[in-house]
Amino acid sequence: MRRYKGYMTLEASLLMPMVICIMALLIYFTYYLYGRCIISEDAYILAFRASTSGKGGVSYDPEGYVAERSDQVAGKKYFGSQPPVFEAQIDGKDVRVVGRSNTRHRAMGGYFLKPHGSWGFEAAGRATWRKYSRHIRILTRLSDLGKELIDLGD
Repeated sequence: MRRYKGYMTLEASLLMPMVICIMALLIYFTYYLYGRCIISEDAYILAFRASTSGKGGVSYDPEGYVAERSDQVAGKKYFGSQPPVFEAQIDGKDVRVVGRSNTRHRAMGGYFLKPHGSWGFEAAGRATWRKYSRHIRILTRLSDLGKELIDLGD
């Protein structure tokens, strides 16, 4: 009976580095996708909150709101990435918040598998500025008028 002496075969010596490389890339891609999902969520939250920030006699300033509250909304969720940078853009009643960040690693930076510098991600969220209580009241009143018109027809 022959005993295994622990020597690695040629196939295993070529295969194991490839498996380790693929596992590391999967982890890096997971950090990238996680950061992309979180920044998309935070951009929308900031846009929505900035669109409703002019309540209680305070002037409507979405850009100032995003500048003040972006660190609070982002928090410490970006553990695989750099802290994001958010900026607000206003177009009429639309508030658009764009967030940008990069992952912290430079995996496969100079090799053929990945072009150098492409681990950055960006997402945007958009919300329309409305006085939501007035908007809901108008919809409710229109609904009530529609019901009255239907009742008159019967």
